[in-house]
Amino acid sequence: MRFGIEFGTYPTQLDSVEVCRVVSQQAQVAYKNNFEALFVGQHYATGPDTAILQSLPLLAYLAGQVPGMYLGTSVFLLPLHPPLMVAEYTATLDILSGGKFLFGVGQGYREIEFKSFGVEKRHRRDRLVEALRVIRKLWSEDEVTFHGRFFQLDGVTIAPKPLQQPGPPILIGADTVTTVAKVPEIADHWIASRRHSKAFLREAVPVYKAALEQNGKPFKGLFIFRDLCIADSSKEAENRVRGAYERQYQYYHREGQPGERYDLSFDELKQDRLILGSPTEVIEQVMAYNEEFDAEVMWFMVDWPGMDPRFALESIQRFGEEVIPQIKRATPVCPVP
Repeated sequence: MRFGIEFGTYPTQLDSVEVCRVVSQQAQVAYKNNFEALFVGQHYATGPDTAILQSLPLLAYLAGQVPGMYLGTSVFLLPLHPPLMVAEYTATLDILSGGKFLFGVGQGYREIEFKSFGVEKRHRRDRLVEALRVIRKLWSEDEVTFHGRFFQLDGVTIAPKPLQQPGPPILIGADTVTTVAKVPEIADHWIASRRHSKAFLREAVPVYKAALEQNGKPFKGLFIFRDLCIADSSKEAENRVRGAYERQYQYYHREGQPGERYDLSFDELKQDRLILGSPTEVIEQVMAYNEEFDAEVMWFMVDWPGMDPRFALESIQRFGEEVIPQIKRATPVCPVP
């Protein structure tokens, strides 16, 4: 198995320069303690109470600090962007990371983002699919001509191209069984979200594997995103995250995040989503994901708005020092495809 961490939102009352310092510190602690990947989410217009550092500039900032790590977007809101721009930016990130960029995309769901960009929400999937077609061509071909429903190119060549050829792996988020079944048509991997309960995974993973087979693609292990907190005990870990965790999922509910129900209590939300406890307990929980769902790449949110950042740093360090070596000894490590 391979492991990473993800950076997300933070309260606007925090100093943004200090947030950059904390993110850099967390990335370097992960780098020094057996983690292999960093991921960054994306949203727009999150204020006035919540802020987020934009994914592509942040990953470029981190690339030189953590040489050799995989850098990924989880997820980039592709329907809101012109594919030529995205192809060039991501090619640069692939070069900066030494050919270890993972392009995670999603179609988005927040009305304010679509309205602010002048993009019709009802076209989001079609725009995503068409943009991926354009980007793949630009990554690997010269003199690209493309005339689609949304995007038009005539004889366009980008330079430089990504180191990975024909291009970086494409990961995609999907929150319903129906959309999970469509992932193999357009992407290399499905991102199983940290919001997905185990009950949903038990329903969706067999559908995903069947869809891969129908598209002539092998199953290469699940890419799964979870929530994590490590302390000396599960009770202490719960006390550290309870308030911030509930507020985060209440935010998902208010914003209309699709998928499952999120207007739940902490005790309901934590079931099958939150990996927490002592290192020994966490090892057992991670191994359970590997054994039941063939989890191959797993990354974690360790920090939620309002949580003490020291707890996040402790989770990164203790997971890297006390959990990853044990998991590595128990599971084979395959290259990220």
